[in-house]
Amino acid sequence: MIMTQSFVLQHGPLVIELDRYRVLLNQTPLVLSYREYAFLVYLATHAGHLVTKRRLLEEGLGRHDLGGLRMVEEHIRHLKAKLEQEDHVFIEEVPNAGYRFFPHKKP
Repeated sequence: MIMTQSFVLQHGPLVIELDRYRVLLNQTPLVLSYREYAFLVYLATHAGHLVTKRRLLEEGLGRHDLGGLRMVEEHIRHLKAKLEQEDHVFIEEVPNAGYRFFPHKKP
């Protein structure tokens, strides 16, 4: 039997299986675009840290132009909608700065 190490990030009900390119929320698979997945993985691996929109643009798209910042905002908006839960928040927007992956229960 061959055993491989699984690369999994888990934050509460959110599970990101890096080696399988799969995201589960409450054990239900989510359908994410390539960029949504790339942004989620980057934010989750930098949990608790502020990540600027420009940094996401560079990491997720390999671009540096200002027009791409709107694209980042749009992808994050879609990603947040897919992750939205009644009792959990995963991505917080920091006005005029960027985003923070900070999974917690809603008050």
